[in-house]
Amino acid sequence: MLLEVFLVLGTLLIYFLFSKKKEESLPFKDGWWGRGQKPLTKEDSSIRPFKVETTEEELSDLFRRLDQARFTEPLESSCFHYGTNSAHLRKIVSYWKNQFNWKKQVEVLNKYPQFKTKIQGCGLNDSPVGLAAYILEKFSSWTDMEFQNLEDGGLERKFSLDDLLTNIMIYWVSGCIVSSMRFYKENLQKGIGTQKHEKLTVQVPTGIASFPNEILHTPQAWAKKKYTNIVSFCFMPRGGHFAAFEEPELLAKDILQFVDKVEKEQLWKKKGE
Repeated sequence: MLLEVFLVLGTLLIYFLFSKKKEESLPFKDGWWGRGQKPLTKEDSSIRPFKVETTEEELSDLFRRLDQARFTEPLESSCFHYGTNSAHLRKIVSYWKNQFNWKKQVEVLNKYPQFKTKIQGCGLNDSPVGLAAYILEKFSSWTDMEFQNLEDGGLERKFSLDDLLTNIMIYWVSGCIVSSMRFYKENLQKGIGTQKHEKLTVQVPTGIASFPNEILHTPQAWAKKKYTNIVSFCFMPRGGHFAAFEEPELLAKDILQFVDKVEKEQLWKKKGE
């Protein structure tokens, strides 16, 4: 009997030692993605407040480029299957030039605290219409793939033209579309789930809001393997990739209930100590 007890205890000890995963972390690499050689002096990476401002020269240049845009005819009945429909894009550009009030949107943006810092990498802008076509296609298909079957891409079913053009203008005046696209390129070029950071577990309290029209979905059973402390996993009634923009009230409510659960959990732990 005693031998059996020792065997059981020994088996449990071996299992514990070999099954317990060692917590891993990724070393921070001091890379350089700017132009030329990395400067010898330390860069100013402080976070500073600022106000959104646009010069008359920038706006004049924008309108000149919009006036000089060349449009091709869309394929017959193509809707949004080949990207933003050029016939509908022409209508949006007309609204952009003749009705959209960017200065009013700047006033709205400046009602909120704005901050900036220097980030390695540079952005390029050549065509505001090309930029708009790229971004609008994402707002169509990433909101609901069924919107590709509509001539207008369903853009105004979830967003206003003023909201969409304000988003496009932020990219245009800041010149940051390239750095935005680099994020996807550098994170997806080797395939999803292949990089080391994707294989490390996350132990902090986690909340997941699963929107039905999101491009990719992770089953809860899979999510648990990556996020070991899921406090909240909610299936949302509607919404897609741009949830905060599309369904702000739904997302805010879900975030608040997640924070409430985490705070209560921390309170219980303190009482138990």
